[in-house]
Amino acid sequence: MKKIFTLFFFGMLMISFALGQTAITLTPGRPYNATLQGTTEQRYSVRVPNGNRLIAYTESGLDTVMRIYNAQGEEIAFDDDSGTDYNARISIVVPAGTYTIGVRGYGESHAGPYTLHVLTEAVVTTTITAGRPHRATLQGVTEQLYNVRVPAGRRLIAYTESDIDTVMRIYNAQGEEIAFDDDSGDGLNARINVRVPEGTYTIEVRGYGSGDVGPYTLHVLTENVVITTITAGRVHSATLQGTTEQLYSVRVSAGRLIAFTESDVDTVMRIYNSQGEQIGYDDDSGNNLNARIEIVVPAGTYTIEIRGYGSGDVGPYTLHTLTQ
Repeated sequence: MKKIFTLFFFGMLMISFALGQTAITLTPGRPYNATLQGTTEQRYSVRVPNGNRLIAYTESGLDTVMRIYNAQGEEIAFDDDSGTDYNARISIVVPAGTYTIGVRGYGESHAGPYTLHVLTEAVVTTTITAGRPHRATLQGVTEQLYNVRVPAGRRLIAYTESDIDTVMRIYNAQGEEIAFDDDSGDGLNARINVRVPEGTYTIEVRGYGSGDVGPYTLHVLTENVVITTITAGRVHSATLQGTTEQLYSVRVSAGRLIAFTESDVDTVMRIYNSQGEQIGYDDDSGNNLNARIEIVVPAGTYTIEIRGYGSGDVGPYTLHTLTQ
């Protein structure tokens, strides 16, 4: 907790001075030697061509912290210890432009020589087909990108199989992150199960740390979205399938909508209006680890989503919906 607070304090301090400092211009591929001055941020400017990944990391016997800023001075990436020992390392896909890399020590005592390595690599995106496993080798925190087409009315399921710790993100066609996961799969594998509109999506897979290197298999599936129509006031029984969402449509009059689960597993609940906007969320407000939502709504049709908190939350449950 002390380290987190210290990072936050000095992070805010460094950001406040970021735009007023002079940056040293670097050429990707040429290591730069400098001396760390404790928590004083040292800034470097680098130009990244179109369609490239920016990789920056330090080599030193110190604890380094790194931030990357865009041309508007906005922080777009942060790292403390993803590199070797206590060194910082960032690997990020960015649009063409000029970026600023800020390097500092974790604390005032971290002063001494270090080497900053800055690289740019062409972004390679592999097109895959849902239902066909894809085998590759994880390269630590370097992202590997996959495009997949999802038909209308489908759920996108993606997960890794490996003996290492994987992290996964999914982006829509506009490059917006729509889902993230670290350890919801077996072991330390990542798993995402998300409903999406028809379109092409990008799946990003990387290791949790720079030492997470080795073979993995990426599984991508699409499944039909099934919505069960229920009646308020009637109890519905079903079986929870881990983090796979189960959807229910219910028509209610204006007033208070109450929905809750009864089970021996940890349930999570969301409620959406007819426009697909989330209007309610809960994890543990019910008995034990059950979900419960009470919300005032206008008359209309609503979708209730039930899933387990983790992939191991499998078992029977009952869904209760009431209106008052």
